[in-house]
Amino acid sequence: MYMMSLSSVEATAKGGIFLWPKGFNLDTYAQVFKDPSIWTGYLTTVLVTISGTFLGTLFTATTAYPLSKKNLPFGKTMLVLVLFTMLFSGGMIPGYLLIKGLNLIDNRWALVLPGLVSAYNVIIMKSFFLTIPESLEESAKIDGATEVTIFWKIVLPLSKATIATIALFTAEHLGAFREGGRQQPYRLFPYGGEEES
Repeated sequence: MYMMSLSSVEATAKGGIFLWPKGFNLDTYAQVFKDPSIWTGYLTTVLVTISGTFLGTLFTATTAYPLSKKNLPFGKTMLVLVLFTMLFSGGMIPGYLLIKGLNLIDNRWALVLPGLVSAYNVIIMKSFFLTIPESLEESAKIDGATEVTIFWKIVLPLSKATIATIALFTAEHLGAFREGGRQQPYRLFPYGGEEES
């Protein structure tokens, strides 16, 4: 397929298998890049991946940190609720109704917000936070640090490898734009909100 795209129209029309381009030219790429919707698609991909990865990793960390605390009131109940979302989801129609109710149809945020926090990623990050010695946090509290200061200045710097892993998982999920193998029903349509036939 790639070699055919680099070949002349006449060679491509004849068909066959191409190991090397026949009649090398870039006319097809020039034609594709003249269409402004290709640049809109690239912009959407970059913006959604960068903002979604940053926000997803941030919200995953801020969700997992309190859940890693043994003295969190109703902590086990909240963890069960997080685990519940791994087993059961609302499905496509409730997801669409939620996005429609938030007025996010045909909006880039509709690609970011539904998958912002993954229960699987929360469990990975929570498990890592449990390995950080409590003595570090206790010594910081003795020095007058608040929970927020401990999180930003002690816990997150120690979690760089886990944060990088979660960021990769989040970026991969956002790059796929898939939910259960089906295209999301609230994706952006390139021409005025109407699906192409």
